[in-house]
Amino acid sequence: MYQVEVDDRGRVALPRRVVAKLNAPKLQVESCSAGHVLLGVHGTQRPEIVITLNTVGIPDVLSFFNMFRKTGILHLDLEDGLRCLFFKDGEIIFATSERLADDLGEVLCEMGKLERKDLRSVRSEISNAANLSQVLVKRQLVAARDLWLATRQQVESIVYALFAYDSGSCFFVPADPEQDNIVRLSMSTQNLIMEGLRRVDEKTLYWRRLRGPEAMLGYSGKAPQDLSSEEKNMMRQLYVAEQSVRSLLETSEMSEYDTLRILYRLVENGMLEVTERDEHLQPLTPELETILAIFNEMLALLYTQISPYNSEMLGEINRFIRELPHPQIYVFRGVQIHPDGTLDMCALAENLHGLELEEQERLLVEALTEVVYQECSMARRELGADGATAMVHRVQEFTLRARKLLD
Repeated sequence: MYQVEVDDRGRVALPRRVVAKLNAPKLQVESCSAGHVLLGVHGTQRPEIVITLNTVGIPDVLSFFNMFRKTGILHLDLEDGLRCLFFKDGEIIFATSERLADDLGEVLCEMGKLERKDLRSVRSEISNAANLSQVLVKRQLVAARDLWLATRQQVESIVYALFAYDSGSCFFVPADPEQDNIVRLSMSTQNLIMEGLRRVDEKTLYWRRLRGPEAMLGYSGKAPQDLSSEEKNMMRQLYVAEQSVRSLLETSEMSEYDTLRILYRLVENGMLEVTERDEHLQPLTPELETILAIFNEMLALLYTQISPYNSEMLGEINRFIRELPHPQIYVFRGVQIHPDGTLDMCALAENLHGLELEEQERLLVEALTEVVYQECSMARRELGADGATAMVHRVQEFTLRARKLLD
C-alpha cells in the first residue's frame, strides 16, 4: 500500500515503482467514494476484483473464488514478496512465490531428494524455476515422480503460509492459467482452506508452549525413547549445547510449521526444556554500541523520509537482508527490522559473539553499510535524485563516522 497526497490543484504523484508497473500512462477512474479511489489503465485488461487483506481475510478470499468457480490468476502483494495462485473452476491448480523459502529447489532439499551442493551447481547455470525442473530431471538428480511430489508440496506450502497474513492486497485477473505452461495439479481449495486454518491454530499452540523465537531450548537429560527420525535429527543439534528457537528454525531443513511441531513434541515429552533467553544475551561492548547507535540513527532517518512514499519499505529491506551474501547474511541471522526502521542491537551482537572485537566491528560496519546504501537507492527511486540529495549526503557523513571507529 502506498500513501500519496492530492495537492491543491487536484494532482497526485504516484511512486516511481507504481508507475513502472503500468502498461500505459493514461488512467481512468473506475470508482470512487469519500473513502477510496480506484484507477485503471485505459484500453487494457484490468483486474476483475481488488481486495485489501486487512478487511477481508485469506480464508474468505479463497472461499469466494471457490464458491463462484472462478478461473484466472490471483496476484497477492505481501510484505515479503508477491504470490500468484492459479484457479481453474474455483480450484487451485498451481502457485508461485517470490520467497526463497518457497523455491522448488529448497523444497527438494527439505524433502531430502536433492543435495544442496547439487542445487548450487544447477543454479549457477540457470535463472528460473522452469529450467530448474528440466535440468534436474535431465541430469538425473531428481526422479520425475519426486519432482511432481515436490511441486505439490511447494504449492501447498505457499497456500498455507498465506493464512498468517492480515495485511497486503490482492487482485484477480480472469485468464486461462494453463497458458503459462504451469504444472497443473489436482487440489481441493476447500481442503486447503481447512488445513490452513488448522495449522494457524496449531502454530499458536506451539508458540505459546515454546515461549517465542528468542526462548532457549536445551536437553533435559531424559533418556531418548521412541523418537521419530525427525525428532532424533533435531536432538542431535541439542545434546551438546542449547539453542534458541529462532536459530533452530533457521538451520532446519524442514518448513517452519514442521520444525515447530517437532520442537513442541520434544518439549511435551520432556526431552527438551525451555528457558528464557534474556540470561543468555551477550552484553554490548561500548564500541559495538556506538557503531549500532550511529547506524540506527541513519536507518531511522531514512525510514522517516521514505516510508510516506513507500509503505512496503520494511518488507523490501527485509527481503534485501535475506538475500545478502556470506558473511553479511550471518550478521543479520534472525534479525527483524523494528517498525521505526531500526535494528535490534542485542540480536546483532549475539550473532557476532565469539569473534574477535575487531572482526565484530568490521563485519558489523560492512553489513550495515550494505543496508544503508540499499535504502539510499530506495530514497533516490522514491524521492527522485533532487529530493534525496541532501539526505544521502547526511547519510554519507554518518557512514564516515562509523568507518573512522575502525581506524
